[in-house]
Amino acid sequence: MKFAKFLVVLVLLGTISLSFQGCVTGMRAVNSGVTTLPNFLSGNLVPMSTFSTSDIIRFYVSVTWDDVTKEAGSREVVWNWYKDGKLVGHRENDWAYFRSAPNTRFATQPASALGLGHFRAECLIDGQQVAVAEFDIR
Repeated sequence: MKFAKFLVVLVLLGTISLSFQGCVTGMRAVNSGVTTLPNFLSGNLVPMSTFSTSDIIRFYVSVTWDDVTKEAGSREVVWNWYKDGKLVGHRENDWAYFRSAPNTRFATQPASALGLGHFRAECLIDGQQVAVAEFDIR
């Protein structure tokens, strides 16, 4: 009987600790942009505005939150890519874990898959837009 009570208490404590996981406020971008994959991999995070169809485009966003001594926990991250206002690309990461800040996330699209034109990409965390980038593919 004591073991059953102990098990119930343990489960309740686990549930309570999970409910407090990710209780941080002020999720926001400190740096974001679009660049080529080689630039990103070499650490050159200077945003670009024009790409060719042979480029691989990487949209990156570094986020932080108010109390960086706490983990932000699991969050839903959504990446949307628009061409002339029409959604042409979508990617979701339902349970991205934010352990430390700043925390950099990214999404990649081949320019050839998007085609020529003017584009806007956005990153949402838990439904809140944290970063936007506009660019052209010529």
